[in-house]
Amino acid sequence: MSGCCCTDFSKTLQYVSPSHGGWGVIRVAALVPESHLLFVAPSACGRHGALGGIEAGIKERISYLYIDESDIVSGNYENLILDSVKELFDFLDAKPKVLFVFVSCIDDLLGTDNDAIIAELSSRHPDVAFRTCHMNPMSMDTPNPPGVTLLDAMYSLLPKQQKEKQVNLIGNNAAIARSCELFALLKKHDYDVCQISECATFGEFQALGSACLNLLLRPVAKKACKRMADMLGIPVMQSFVTYHIDEVCAFYDALSQKLDIGQFDYTQYRVHAQQKIVEAKRVLDDTPIAVDYQAVLLPFSLAHALVEYGFNVQLIVAKECLAVDVEHKLWIEAHCPHVQIVNAMHYNQIKYQLRGNDFLCIGFDAGYLTGSVHVSPLMDDDALFGFDGIKKMMDELIHAMEKESNVHKLIANAGLII
Repeated sequence: MSGCCCTDFSKTLQYVSPSHGGWGVIRVAALVPESHLLFVAPSACGRHGALGGIEAGIKERISYLYIDESDIVSGNYENLILDSVKELFDFLDAKPKVLFVFVSCIDDLLGTDNDAIIAELSSRHPDVAFRTCHMNPMSMDTPNPPGVTLLDAMYSLLPKQQKEKQVNLIGNNAAIARSCELFALLKKHDYDVCQISECATFGEFQALGSACLNLLLRPVAKKACKRMADMLGIPVMQSFVTYHIDEVCAFYDALSQKLDIGQFDYTQYRVHAQQKIVEAKRVLDDTPIAVDYQAVLLPFSLAHALVEYGFNVQLIVAKECLAVDVEHKLWIEAHCPHVQIVNAMHYNQIKYQLRGNDFLCIGFDAGYLTGSVHVSPLMDDDALFGFDGIKKMMDELIHAMEKESNVHKLIANAGLII
């Protein structure tokens, strides 16, 4: 691997491999129950959205208004939206409770008054909630990229309600597994834990507004949590997924103080996590491990934890280092100079210089770039949290070690959409 020169994280020409992707704005917006998505865009942009809907299995909840140059030049663009919404509602079997109107980057160039359009739509259809969402790649390097503004729009649908003994999980797309000790620990104090992915109706989703605390699981939801704090009076506590046992302990100590309920007794859960770590280390022995940024939010933190547990981490595949992960990156560089850190999207990756190095890979990108056959298909810390998350991470390592995988099939089955 000495010839690989892809450690530069500066913004430049990028390589996007077939393993790149994830939930995408379409699948995330569809988490709001009884909602419908209307894409207003040129046909090329709509094609991308259509493919995303098919891959996510929600194509029946997405409609498209294709616009061309004449619609833009004539100034008829805004009227088309108003008329098309009526046509859409006449076509659907039942009106949705929410209509997300997605506009593309061309809309930002035009400077459309989307607030005025939403106000007019709300006047014409008072029984439907409308929100504008931006599918604009040009905003990716700004403080408000599409993922941030989308979650802000989604959670702006929550009404202010009387506070209950309820804690929300905010920012995770897949539901945190109910086997996680968080649910049991809070239940002992009569607290319910709610998350959008478990809401079956729009009414259940709106009930998230009655929480007394939001746990922020990913930075992309920070703006949405701030809105809920300001508008709904729901305080927020940062709770990013970690695989460090001591950090999980610190989280539960801080949570008990935040709720003023006395310290949690999590001893048995910590012991079980430690036992699973020992089991995984026995199975993997000295197998070289590659950690992938698409598998987990904080790849340097995970690598740090694995090294401290005695695992042989050799490669970290990332596209950037988040501020909350910097201290772990510095620790890796200081204590593990042999660990190679590469930018998965650096243009030199098209040379596939990592091929031929066999790792146990946590994530698709590492598996694809190295050509390894031992790959965990984990995405976005999928369903993992707390001590239970550590145990499941160890199970991922054991399963990936014991069974060879075809990374191309894993990628195809994942339905990855940018």
